[in-house]
Amino acid sequence: MKTSQSSLVLTSEYFKIMLDKVHETFMNKHQLVKLPKALQLYGYGAYNDTKPNLKQDFEDIGSEFINGKYLYDKSRQFEKGKLLIKLNQYYKDIILLYLGYEDFKLFLDAHKTSDIEYEKQYDLVYKDTEDITYYYVNYYFGEDDTILKGQTIISNNWKTIQHIFIYPLDDGTFREHYSNGSIKRQGDTITKKTNTLSGERYIDGASEIYYIGHKSPSHLNYLIGTYCTFDIFTNSVAGRSILEKCESKQIMEEESKSAFIPPYIALEIRNKRIVNNSIVARNALELSNKSPYASLYGKLAGTYDLTFNFDTGFKETLKFKILPTNYQIITLTENVYIEKDRFELINKGSVINFRFGFSGIIALERVNIYIKTYFLKDASGAQEGVFSGIDNENRLINGTLVVNYTQN
Repeated sequence: MKTSQSSLVLTSEYFKIMLDKVHETFMNKHQLVKLPKALQLYGYGAYNDTKPNLKQDFEDIGSEFINGKYLYDKSRQFEKGKLLIKLNQYYKDIILLYLGYEDFKLFLDAHKTSDIEYEKQYDLVYKDTEDITYYYVNYYFGEDDTILKGQTIISNNWKTIQHIFIYPLDDGTFREHYSNGSIKRQGDTITKKTNTLSGERYIDGASEIYYIGHKSPSHLNYLIGTYCTFDIFTNSVAGRSILEKCESKQIMEEESKSAFIPPYIALEIRNKRIVNNSIVARNALELSNKSPYASLYGKLAGTYDLTFNFDTGFKETLKFKILPTNYQIITLTENVYIEKDRFELINKGSVINFRFGFSGIIALERVNIYIKTYFLKDASGAQEGVFSGIDNENRLINGTLVVNYTQN
C-alpha cells in the first residue's frame, strides 16, 4: 500500500464529514440498516471479531495492526468540541483508501461545504507545503494623474512579492521599475514591505496593507488596499491599489501592457492618491502653495446660516458651524445630518468651496457651494454665493444663496 509522508489535521467540520462517510461506507459494505454499538463498530474491548467491525475492514486494506480504539477516541474528541483533530499518517491513508480516495485533496474537493470552511481546511493541510506562484495585474493612480498598471508576482507560500511597475513611453515602448519584498499576515490583513533598486543597492521601498478577512489570500481574485511609497519624482505618495488575479504569467504580462483600464477598476481608484511634494519647509508659510492663506483659513471657524434660492422659486435653509479647535463641521439644523463634507479655499484664497452630502429632512441631497471670502474680513456679515447639486428627488438643481456668518 502506498502511503503519504505526513499526518492529517482536520477541522471539526471535515472530521465529521469523514467520520460520517466511514460509517456510511461501513453500513453499505456489510448491508446494515443501523450502526452497531461503539465497541463493535470500531473493534476494541469486548467486541465480537466474527461480526463486522472497522478494525477488521481497515486491516484488510493494509498490512499493519490497527488499533480499533484510535478512531473511537478521535470521535470522542469531536463530541467534546475539539476544533482540530489529528489523524496519524497510517490511519489517514487507510481511511482515505477505505473511502475510495488516493489522496486527501480529492476527498476535500469532493466534499466542499462553505467557502470559509473549505479554505480553513485547505490551509491547514497545504499552506506550508504548497509553493504556487500567483500572478496579478496591479492598478493605481500614479504619476501624471493617470491610472497606471503593473505586474505583481507572489510566491514562496505567500512570503515573497515582486512588483514590476510599467510606464508607457511616447514611442510605444515601456519603462519598467522593479521592487522586491516580503509579505506578512496579521489577523485579517496582509502587509507587504518592498525594497527598490537605487543605483547599485536596494533601499526601502513601498509599504502596503490589504484587507483579506479570514480567508486564504490565495483564494481571492482581488486584493484591495493602500500603499505608501516614493514616486519616480521622489515625492512621498500614498493611495489605493487593487490587485487583480490572472490565470497565468502570460495573461498578466499582456494585460499589464494593454492601454485599456476596466471601468470597475477606474471607478475605484481614479484620483485616489495623496502627493506630498519634495519640499523642505523653512517656516509654516512654505508647507505648500496654500500656506500663505492660512490666516484666512483660521477665520473660517464660526456659525453659518445659509438660505438657498432655487431657480424654481423654492427656498431651503441650512445652519452649521465650523469648530475653531479642529475645524469639524457640526450641523445646527434639526433633523439634518451632514454625511460628507469638504471645504477648501481656492483661487488664491478669494473663494471658499463647500461640498456637502445630506440625509434627513432637507430638500438637498448633494450640493456644491461657492462663496467669495470677503465676509471673513469682519467678525460677522452676509455674502451672496451660488450653488448647484441634486435634490432629494434626484433632480439637478442650481441657484443663488445668501450666507449669514458669525465668527466664533
